[in-house]
Amino acid sequence: MPFTHGHALIIGVGSYQYEPRLNVPITVADAEAVATVVRDPQFCGYPAAQVTLLTNATATRDRILAALNDLAARTTHADTVLIFYSGHGAYSADKMYHLTTHDTRWAGDQVAAGTAVSQPELLDRLRAIPAQRLLLLINACHAGELSPVLGGSEQLSIGQPLPAHTADAILATGSGRIIITACREQQVSYIGPGPLTIFAQALTDGLRGHGFSGRAGYISVFDLYTHLYFAVTDAVQRHVTPAQRQLHRCDTQEPELTVLKGVGPFPVALYRGATTLGDFPADHAPPAGVALREVPPEHSQWVFAQSISGAGAVGIGGSASNSPIITGTHNTVIQSGRDTIRAGRDVNQIGGDYVAGDKITTGNISGTGIAIGSHAQAIVQQSSDHAAFARAFAAIYAAIKARPEDPNVDKTEMSDTVKKIEQEALKRDQANEHKLTRWLRNLAAMADDIFEVTVAALTGPQAAFATVARKVAEKVRKEQNDE
Repeated sequence: MPFTHGHALIIGVGSYQYEPRLNVPITVADAEAVATVVRDPQFCGYPAAQVTLLTNATATRDRILAALNDLAARTTHADTVLIFYSGHGAYSADKMYHLTTHDTRWAGDQVAAGTAVSQPELLDRLRAIPAQRLLLLINACHAGELSPVLGGSEQLSIGQPLPAHTADAILATGSGRIIITACREQQVSYIGPGPLTIFAQALTDGLRGHGFSGRAGYISVFDLYTHLYFAVTDAVQRHVTPAQRQLHRCDTQEPELTVLKGVGPFPVALYRGATTLGDFPADHAPPAGVALREVPPEHSQWVFAQSISGAGAVGIGGSASNSPIITGTHNTVIQSGRDTIRAGRDVNQIGGDYVAGDKITTGNISGTGIAIGSHAQAIVQQSSDHAAFARAFAAIYAAIKARPEDPNVDKTEMSDTVKKIEQEALKRDQANEHKLTRWLRNLAAMADDIFEVTVAALTGPQAAFATVARKVAEKVRKEQNDE
């Protein structure tokens, strides 16, 4: 029986076109081994057509971004997504964190802008994936420091760890996000003596069901992590000499699990190709003493809003009404009222719409960046409907957090209501009209300004796929106008 809802993207950046000194060939073996077990019907059971493998020359920036876009386009809220990345993490001159690719260019130890997958791009693509079960596996010493051991015995460091705030922001890109990294931030990822790295060997063993039992025919993501933790820490003690551990000032290697506080496990694959499946039990957790990092949801949302408020993302400075939207080369558009846009300098009017490089229309939130509020700025570029839809809702959550405190309105309740609307809209023509109607009416009663931007997000071009939600939003807006 195939794990029909499973989709995977497996990346191994084993070679660097412009910096051969960074080559780590074993990461390709890791990626190939993971892909093999994931699509094996005797083990994980992912349909082969739903597993994408990118290594060496195919692991380019464009191919990786396209593969992430493809996941956004072909998955639904009911799917499970597994993403495995093995490569170096690095910063650009503007201190932006990147996952490097085969065609990344370098300026010394810094990534040349636009030649790797930047933090905003990663958050943007993950946010666009509607699947509500997503496991991100990073074999890069907390997403970057494959060295000192993966880079060779001579060089102590050729990568940078994933910042904690980036991991926290990733958790806010959708429901059911879980991150497992090869080690803690201050540790290193050891290769070991085998054909795969210690982490990848433990991972592929776990995906084959070694070291733990299945649950109702499935592999639980928490059980997989627990197996990884104990298998990796044990293997390091057995296979990495004390001299090597002393050289790298790292006596152990502990895979780390990062989750939102209160989030439970989900089935990540079939257990040994199980053909008899039951109801997956969610009443279990990792044991005490492992490297578990639980992040409060409100902190994750706040970090996400902060992470996307730089160039090419979203900035909020209060209500969206009567606030400038600065795009491209500092062109300004003022939203004034429900159906009016007044243009600032260097903005041309064409057929009723105001255009400054990118088209801005009433009720539309589009491009890779929206800046809302006084002095907020963003660079706008074209992207997929799902990505623009995700950014539209990211702006709404940030706007909620930026609202002044109101004793009559609870921000958490407001955010929860918007989240329900967003998730229901992602069900496309399967969305429940009655639920959407109720939630939108409740939102209008709570905060008219947040209701307006939510309706705009549901009725703009970026929501073309959300046919049911669009119809309901237009109906409820008409109700509010008629009152």
